[in-house]
Amino acid sequence: MALIVFSTAFAQQNSRQEKRSRVNKVTKKVDDTNKKINDTNKTFNSATDSIAQTVEDTKKTAERIRNAIFGPKKDKTKSKKNEEFVQIQIPNTTYGNPSSSELQNYLSKIKGVKKVSKSFANGEITMTIVYKGSADELWKNIPNGLYNIFVVKEMKEKYILLHFEKQDLNKQ
Repeated sequence: MALIVFSTAFAQQNSRQEKRSRVNKVTKKVDDTNKKINDTNKTFNSATDSIAQTVEDTKKTAERIRNAIFGPKKDKTKSKKNEEFVQIQIPNTTYGNPSSSELQNYLSKIKGVKKVSKSFANGEITMTIVYKGSADELWKNIPNGLYNIFVVKEMKEKYILLHFEKQDLNKQ
């Protein structure tokens, strides 16, 4: 009987050891698989980073080649600089002066003029005109009726200084 008990105990212990052995083998396989997955992910991430860097480098190279052949791109923000504005100043006047109001209204109707704004300070009207052309080109579009009211005292590429031809018109 002792032999049967011993043999049963031995068989149970063997069974436990086999189960532990199988669990250890499965655990080892899972660990090995996880390690392989981690290694693969590292390789994949490295490859992805490498490809992304290659794409960026290729873009920069293509840009350098394009600049060498066609010249650098023009900055779009530069096109909105003061070159698109012409400024007209009329000193020694009043805010509601009809001649300056008529000039402002006519300027807004000239082809190529996008906007005319007016400010008044210390007896001086300043008109800012959104216009790509020169001040001279703009002034040449003024009709004789207005042209004869004002005298051009100074003209630059984007600036005109006007005075009234007759002082009594200023007091209207």
